[in-house]
Amino acid sequence: MKKNNFWNEAARYGVIMALVAILFDVLGFYVQNRLLSLLSLVVFVLLLGYFTKRRVAEYGAKGYSYGQGLGFMVCVMLCAGFIEGAFMGVAVNWFFEAKYEAMITPSIAMLENTGFYTGDQIEMMMKLMRSPLVQLFSGMLASAIKGGFFGLFIAAFTKRDPDVFSEGTNE
Repeated sequence: MKKNNFWNEAARYGVIMALVAILFDVLGFYVQNRLLSLLSLVVFVLLLGYFTKRRVAEYGAKGYSYGQGLGFMVCVMLCAGFIEGAFMGVAVNWFFEAKYEAMITPSIAMLENTGFYTGDQIEMMMKLMRSPLVQLFSGMLASAIKGGFFGLFIAAFTKRDPDVFSEGTNE
């Protein structure tokens, strides 16, 4: 039974999740397709389940509770969200600035046409949408919520009760 440090594993799996998410984000800049979004979601759920299952398997007879599994998934997703948010902050301001502008222009035009927002408010929204700090924190929050939501279901299937017949479990 090999036990690794909780945060080391969460960070390692978070980096993998972030790299996969970044790949899908970059593809999303070039290909606007619902199937790509669906594929991204399926890959996300499968990876999160696989990483949690690996973590649970390392605990053997001691078991791994529902809460531990859910907490692990949220921590993995916080690490992934930090990396993905940092990338998106850089991407929307430097790497894919024109692509990002083309993606949000129709939404901004729709907001302008509603008449609810003034020009100053729309300008402030644009600044906030491009802020690297806002991208970082929104990436972390979105990943934690997504990981927590799907983690509710994944943790139910990956939890492991302690083995009642193993040595050291009877007190």
